[in-house]
Amino acid sequence: MKPVFRFITDDAEARRSLEDLKPQTAVGLDTETYWEPSANRSHVSLVQIAPRAGDVLVFDLQKVDIEILRPLIESADVTMAAHNARFDEGMLIGAGLKPAAFVDTLRLARTALRLPSYSLAGVTAHLFGIELDKSFQKSNWRRRPLSRAQLEYAAMDAFITLRVFDELQRILIEQGKLEMALRAATLASPSNEARAPRKRRVPQPPPRPLTKEERQVVMSLKKWRLAKANQLNVPAYMICPDRTLEHLAMDRPATLEALNSIHGLGESKIARFGAELLEALNQALTS
Repeated sequence: MKPVFRFITDDAEARRSLEDLKPQTAVGLDTETYWEPSANRSHVSLVQIAPRAGDVLVFDLQKVDIEILRPLIESADVTMAAHNARFDEGMLIGAGLKPAAFVDTLRLARTALRLPSYSLAGVTAHLFGIELDKSFQKSNWRRRPLSRAQLEYAAMDAFITLRVFDELQRILIEQGKLEMALRAATLASPSNEARAPRKRRVPQPPPRPLTKEERQVVMSLKKWRLAKANQLNVPAYMICPDRTLEHLAMDRPATLEALNSIHGLGESKIARFGAELLEALNQALTS
């Protein structure tokens, strides 16, 4: 199964494509990002939008003005289905947008299914018997031109997320849990109040043993930590202790502000490693 997609690289085509989406009430959404060391932050490279009918739209944000996407992303009338939606929401907030109607299919899956892994690949394999190719997840999304295989990968994630969303809704209706599950999976819209500085919470240690999936996330984060430690020629514990990685796997923060509540992360470490940690966590959760 390979969705048909359009790679959109100019503002005029982006506006025309978004006009075609106006009848849609729900779309699949995904982002591809890259890390910029000089700015010490991640950037959005692509935004993929999948309607129920028609081509998947893959917007190249190195060429398309992100302001063109604002009316869609900030519309309360169009449900944006995204897997591990906090990450995509956080990246779009970092780009200056205010996502309004995101629903996290990872949270829906946790309510509807009992699986060893709730990654997009795990959920897709369970629901449809399709093995997603995740080999391009960590490819270079900054470099241009992007390969055909990279674009197909990006389009597929948005396309399959919408199908997962629809199938999970069907299952939850049968279970009589849809309304409750949607409330839990719908992300609160960011507001000016939410963006205001907040009092730092006292970090709490992990309150329970890790699940199998969380242990896998921790192992992935340890690989990131070791690579970073080798890059900086310091011991791994100086990047962050194991308890920090465990807390990340359990709480799954999606913004730099949310890292304030994670054990072992102070202001200096968040400033230095926060964006990379969020990127590594998202990759671990979706692999």
